[in-house]
Amino acid sequence: MKRLIILLVLAGAAISTAVAVATPGQGSVATVLSRGPLEGDLAYATGLTDPADGITWQGKQYGADQLPEFLMRLRSAGVTSLGGWLNLHPAISARFGMVPIGVLHSPEIVTQTVKFPPGSYSGWHSHPGYLVSTVVSGQLTRYATDCSSQTFAAGQSFYETGANTFIVKNETNQDAVDTVTFIVPGGTPSTGLRIDKPQPSTCTK
Repeated sequence: MKRLIILLVLAGAAISTAVAVATPGQGSVATVLSRGPLEGDLAYATGLTDPADGITWQGKQYGADQLPEFLMRLRSAGVTSLGGWLNLHPAISARFGMVPIGVLHSPEIVTQTVKFPPGSYSGWHSHPGYLVSTVVSGQLTRYATDCSSQTFAAGQSFYETGANTFIVKNETNQDAVDTVTFIVPGGTPSTGLRIDKPQPSTCTK
């Protein structure tokens, strides 16, 4: 019994730590407008940006221009679907200069609006699957973990995947509203449309 209590205390401490480092939003209000399943599979660009400098695989170096040799190595190792294998390993695809593709099987399409009063922000976050967003009114500024920023005015759109972490802010003195369309794994709850991330050490925004 004593051991169980200790484990529960440790688990509680871990949860507290996770909550403490997360950076939830403040002031922004999201409203889900619709949700529906999509029949079939959907491929999308993951947003991974690994440099195209090749890889070291099982002790052998393959340059970015040696994809055919690497694929022959996979084939000799018993891989029957080379394209499927590359889709399951998007970071390796990126190392050979290919656009890393992810595949969602029977995903759900979720649409929501988000209102950002002046001074509000989303908190640092990423997403399952991917999303596209369009600013309907006002202006929003998005910061990446390296503190680079992009500003989007009404009528402009942006794209996000789980490969990157961002924070979105309304740094103006007027309300801003955007619409967001998520393409996520089937069964993703509304609370799982965004994934809280810790404050990056490289940006204090």
